[in-house]
Amino acid sequence: MKYYSSTTTIENPLGGKAPPSSVALFGSKTEIGYRPRALFAVSSLGLGHATRTLVVIREYLRRDYEITVISAGNALAFLRLELEGEDSVEFREMTDYPPLERGTGWRLYWYLFVDLLHTWRLIRNEHHEVQAIAGNYDFIFSDGRYGFHSLCAPSFILSHQIAFVPPNGLRETAWLTENVNVAALRKFDMLFIPDYFGPSLNLAGHLAHSPALHRCPHRYIGILSSYRHLDLEQDIDFLFVISGYLLEHKESFVRDLLEQAGSLTGIKVFVLGNAGGEESAYGRYIRDDLQIYSVASGNLRQELFNRAKVIISRAGYTTVMDLVEHGKRALLIPTPNQTEQEYLASYLGSQNYYVSRTQQTGLNLGLAMKACEQTRLFEPPWKTDESLRRITEGIEELMHRHFISIIVPAHNEEAEIKATLLCLLAQRYPSDRFEIVVVENGSSDATMNIATRVAHETGRIRVMQSELGVSRAKNAGLANLAAESEWVIFCDADTKLGQHFLQHLNTWLNRHGDDSLSVGTTSVRPESGNSCYARAWFAVYNYIHRLTRSSFSIQIARTQIARGVRFREDLNFAEDLMFIQECRRYGRFFFVPTDQVSTATRRFDSCGYLRQSLRWMYEALLPLRFKANRKYDVIR
Repeated sequence: MKYYSSTTTIENPLGGKAPPSSVALFGSKTEIGYRPRALFAVSSLGLGHATRTLVVIREYLRRDYEITVISAGNALAFLRLELEGEDSVEFREMTDYPPLERGTGWRLYWYLFVDLLHTWRLIRNEHHEVQAIAGNYDFIFSDGRYGFHSLCAPSFILSHQIAFVPPNGLRETAWLTENVNVAALRKFDMLFIPDYFGPSLNLAGHLAHSPALHRCPHRYIGILSSYRHLDLEQDIDFLFVISGYLLEHKESFVRDLLEQAGSLTGIKVFVLGNAGGEESAYGRYIRDDLQIYSVASGNLRQELFNRAKVIISRAGYTTVMDLVEHGKRALLIPTPNQTEQEYLASYLGSQNYYVSRTQQTGLNLGLAMKACEQTRLFEPPWKTDESLRRITEGIEELMHRHFISIIVPAHNEEAEIKATLLCLLAQRYPSDRFEIVVVENGSSDATMNIATRVAHETGRIRVMQSELGVSRAKNAGLANLAAESEWVIFCDADTKLGQHFLQHLNTWLNRHGDDSLSVGTTSVRPESGNSCYARAWFAVYNYIHRLTRSSFSIQIARTQIARGVRFREDLNFAEDLMFIQECRRYGRFFFVPTDQVSTATRRFDSCGYLRQSLRWMYEALLPLRFKANRKYDVIR
């Protein structure tokens, strides 16, 4: 048995743009390195989604992630301002859902029906779009956007709103909306709830504490605030933070507050929360003791909040978390017809944490400010730093990078081996968490020379030789795997793994890979996928392999079990069937649906699909004593 390896570099044999992988081929050399990437999808229905997600984005920038932010409207504009100058962040705009509960009277219910249908279509469309790009990311983090989950990447959603509060005429449907919402949240790997667990000390009441949650993987992580603690004098007596997405109510609301603020003693500052607006529209209200900003971002936003003694704001949940983080007293004024804000304001007001007033009854700002002095501060069990640790810990648990070994037995594969190895090198997976072992066995062509050359030029492949026979080759590979190997893939030399395959497999194993799994396979598609005839046959093969617990051109096994079972070396065909059968003594068979595995159709082109299928069926049913030491005709 011989062994080959090296650490030199390779010119890009494919040309063109390099694949985004742990071994990126471009220019004149192979660059070895892996930089993680994350996708953040942020709802634009109010700035709260953007401000609370901002702290999570910054944490992963600190961890040297490349970040893609998808949002719309004011939320996207705000995030651009806050993350300006960050070279590792790219921004994309995608249509967000319509604001629910707009209009009044019968129009409220009509708009609600229309907007729910439109929202459902948008969720379906955004899910379809994210599927095409999900494999490029190590994880997906959504705040309020339900379509951003994928089979290819761990997917997380941040939401405090598990139960909905329907409008008065629809209160009897609350159970239905709650269960539909939980069904949507279950599509994510983990729901992060920004609140505290328990009936006596929480901020969201029954919005975030629902009996339906037992059907959904979730974790209470505590409050999230993007406001840092600054050692500044509290010289702003009243800070008005007027962000919100129901614009038809906002204009009159702001003007009423500005009129009444003039009678308050002290410094007043208004932040309108509209990244595209201008404070000049309210210029006549500006005085020495009253300042107006259309939007406050960066250091200014932090300073204003830290300097404020009392906050007057909409009853958005993110605002509530900011208040708790910094121990601020506040007047909460819910947006009319926005049932979530109305519930929060009423719930927190009943606990005497904050003063709650409604817009419709006529607001007396002076009396409300006196009432603020009598409120008690909410004492959180922990604050943002600990909440952030809980989020990152939860993400890391579902991003565990299994060490995966790939064994490629190769016999007379000079036409295929180079392309197969380049596909393996292009895997978007940390280079220190997978290995490639090629085992050449008895070739009479240039297979060994080609594999050895690629190994020398990349330094990422080990090439070995064994005696003739696919079982001997696979066993030789098993005997030389890294000690830390957790899972081993046996991959035919004419089978190509897409660049996201290991990422997809890793995600699947993290979701399903408990200790009961032992061996499995994946769906496989024809490499020349333009033929409907070939695709139809392969669809049948995939169904049969799943049903019969068998495999075709790829097998995946837990390394510890595979090392103990090994392949019978007197079998030259159907060796995988016996191997799977023995491995199943120690755990369950599994099937991974994926579009990342393709194989050559040369044997079918040569023999015909029906003939080859009948031959496989005959070989599978043949008694073991007739299979042993029988020669297998190799088609090349």
